[in-house]
Amino acid sequence: MKLIGLLIVFGIGFYIYSLSAQQRAAADLCEQNPAGSRIVSLTKLERSYGLKLMGPMDIKDKPGTQRAIFCAALTMCDTSCTLEIQDGRVTRSDYSKL
Repeated sequence: MKLIGLLIVFGIGFYIYSLSAQQRAAADLCEQNPAGSRIVSLTKLERSYGLKLMGPMDIKDKPGTQRAIFCAALTMCDTSCTLEIQDGRVTRSDYSKL
């Protein structure tokens, strides 16, 4: 019985740690890629920060600009970093945490 309780406590602790790490990763991604910075590869960013990449998607009102959303999967994408990219440069970087 003690072993089951210990495993449950360990599992909850690991989940909380992982959740916190993903939230920090999204914040760090936006901080490290402000407007004006150059983007080499979105998939490398996705792997480096351990976030889920959604996109890139074309932005209807801004020709030649794409949006890439990196979200923390454990928050069901409530925590994310959104980058707008034009010609390999970030034009906008937004961190969101609900």
